[in-house]
Amino acid sequence: MIDNGVGIVPENLTRIFNHGFTTRKDGHGFGLHSGALAAKEMGGSLNVRSDGPARALPSPWNCLADPGRTI
Repeated sequence: MIDNGVGIVPENLTRIFNHGFTTRKDGHGFGLHSGALAAKEMGGSLNVRSDGPARALPSPWNCLADPGRTI
């Protein structure tokens, strides 16, 4: 998966997968947390990398079913 968004401020990188964490006005903070838990249950993990706001770079995410495959 490739994200070409606006980037993530450094202080949010350590919190992005926490239950309830969101930067959206109407967000609930369950999505990334649930995804991280599901990945862990399947023996994988989710990771995030950002060069900060306005410095987003496309970054591939590996497929859990086939770790060598980038989607």
